[in-house]
Amino acid sequence: MNPLDAICNKPRKDAVCVSQLRNAKKVDQAILQERPDVKIFLPFRFLFYKPQELFVPHTYNKFLVAPGGDHVISLIDEISFSFPPSPPLSQLDELDQDLFCNGDNRPINCGANCQCTHMVDIPYNAIVEVVLVDEVQSPNLSHPFHLHGYSFNVVGIGRSPDQNVKKINLKHALDLDRRGLLHRQFNLPPAKDTIAVPNNGYVIFRFRADNPGYWLFHCHFLFHIVIGMNLIMHVGTQQDLPPVPQGFPRCGNHLPPITPPHAIHDYK
Repeated sequence: MNPLDAICNKPRKDAVCVSQLRNAKKVDQAILQERPDVKIFLPFRFLFYKPQELFVPHTYNKFLVAPGGDHVISLIDEISFSFPPSPPLSQLDELDQDLFCNGDNRPINCGANCQCTHMVDIPYNAIVEVVLVDEVQSPNLSHPFHLHGYSFNVVGIGRSPDQNVKKINLKHALDLDRRGLLHRQFNLPPAKDTIAVPNNGYVIFRFRADNPGYWLFHCHFLFHIVIGMNLIMHVGTQQDLPPVPQGFPRCGNHLPPITPPHAIHDYK
């Protein structure tokens, strides 16, 4: 199941891709329309730090020491996710809207290690297509992505059919999509809530955004979650949600604010 070579567009005897399975249940016909209402391309990769970039006085950068010794953070669409200090579902009015960002709305001067609360807005009841593109391209590593609040229909898994392209990236995936070369199949696509993206490949899934709220979408490797391989899919508006119950518990940032370097005094 889920061969690492991601050859999923033709029959084979040695392996089965999720996209080659068939759904035993009826599939929403709107999912199978040629053009979705919303199409979201999400490339993901690691950013490699140099030690001198990490260990600077009066700063703290989250990072993971990978098995080979590299210091890395995760990026989805060039953003490393940072959790907000309070839940947007119940305390949105307390959150500074400058905390939120996405690939089309990055903070000014965010830098290569851009860290903010990555949130994608999706209209209520829209048919959404997500194209995950693996720019990590680590051999024998398939990132399993999980979406809260939904199951989705897997309509495509594969690698670039262009033999001259050794590594896929967002630009190439967009070009393949324009040329109709990202393989999709609409014959009873299976429903999943977690899907492994083949290394140096892509996954395409669709869902109807009929469950409003703020839903976390993330790689299911815990250590990748910690270093930012997540985002929020915000479906609908506050008007689509029930009111917060009276007396509902409130949450806040348990960390004290970091004192900026200019406010630290040397008493020697």
